[in-house]
Amino acid sequence: MAATVNVGIVGYGLSTTAFQIPTLTAVPNARLYAVVQRSVPPEPVAKPKRGDHVAVDYPDVKHYRDTDSLFKDPDVHLVVISTPSPGHYELAKAALEHGKHVIVEKPFCPTTAECTALINLAASKSLLLTVYHNRRFDSDFLTLRKYLNTAPTSSLLHPTISITSQFNRYRLPDANAASTQKAWKSEDVPGNGILYDLGSHLIDQILYLFGLPDWLWAHTDNQRQTPPLPVDDSFTLYLYYSADSNAGKANGGHPITAELKSSMVSATPRQNRWVVKGWRATYKKFGTDVQEKQLRESGAAAIRQWDYATENVGEWPEITIPHDAVEDGHLEAVFGKIAVTQSEGSFISGKVKPEKGDYVEYYRNIIDCVGRLLSGEDCKVVKGDLHVKAEEARDVIGVIELAKESAATGNRVEVKQRLKY
Repeated sequence: MAATVNVGIVGYGLSTTAFQIPTLTAVPNARLYAVVQRSVPPEPVAKPKRGDHVAVDYPDVKHYRDTDSLFKDPDVHLVVISTPSPGHYELAKAALEHGKHVIVEKPFCPTTAECTALINLAASKSLLLTVYHNRRFDSDFLTLRKYLNTAPTSSLLHPTISITSQFNRYRLPDANAASTQKAWKSEDVPGNGILYDLGSHLIDQILYLFGLPDWLWAHTDNQRQTPPLPVDDSFTLYLYYSADSNAGKANGGHPITAELKSSMVSATPRQNRWVVKGWRATYKKFGTDVQEKQLRESGAAAIRQWDYATENVGEWPEITIPHDAVEDGHLEAVFGKIAVTQSEGSFISGKVKPEKGDYVEYYRNIIDCVGRLLSGEDCKVVKGDLHVKAEEARDVIGVIELAKESAATGNRVEVKQRLKY
């Protein structure tokens, strides 16, 4: 029987209430044991407002108002740092020093030096350290990964020439801008800005597919001119893999260019998510994974619904190939279920049924790994089975540091020779 893992969470904001707790509590042997929230529980009322305080939402869960109390609790096995990114290093360090396994919300830390210090500390204490890169379990990413790595689709997308990956929003300054500017994400402190926030997701996905690029070039901006101006609200980042790189060799000896972009000024109801171009196929996707919307609206109840993580047909990815790429242009024979097909000139396109997204898988993995340690397994062996390793998350921060250097100088920056720890 799997060991029960007691989990303590630091912070009770959107990430905790909409992502961490719902997906954590969906794992049978995970126990939401305690939450650190600085505010005092509200006075009892007939109809308490949910979402504001852990004592209202989860009255059976321990409520601590300071992190020391949580870290010193001997019954806590795993700590989740779900707080603003500028404080990740100090909190994760304290948790590790108290002998806790640790999950850090992305972005990992503002600097690779801090990431390395935490990695070394965790190793010295035989503790697990990981980062919450849940976007590896987006439907669109899982589908793309399958197509790139599984025959017969891989033969159509290889060689892969270019990848465009975007997270765009439409959020203009308004009459409430003065108050929203006070939010922590708008403060001019290390680790803030959209390159760290949304960029860490995009970078992690590409590095997971191809590893570190040969070089990068980046541009960041504050398109809305919302103070403080040094905090970026948009970026464009190019990652280049040469024909001689490991990714290039796996790509049939051809280079790959990945363009990663994000903006808060994208006035369209269907935001472009992916455009992947191969020699004989193009993969396109609009819109982001439906899990985010479902979890924001319904929390843990969303996971119990029959349609959880099920994409509407209108949001399915689109594949385009030349008619002669497969026999008689039959997309179904290669890509499986097709909802809509369209022929235009010498090309045929179809909406293909995607892989199902699964944010719960992140916690299934980490809870299994911590449970194995509680049962006496060796930490080095267990660490090898982590879906998201701290060293991988450090590479994401390394790319961000180099991207900021490139944006400041306007120059292309070498990556592999720079990111050595």
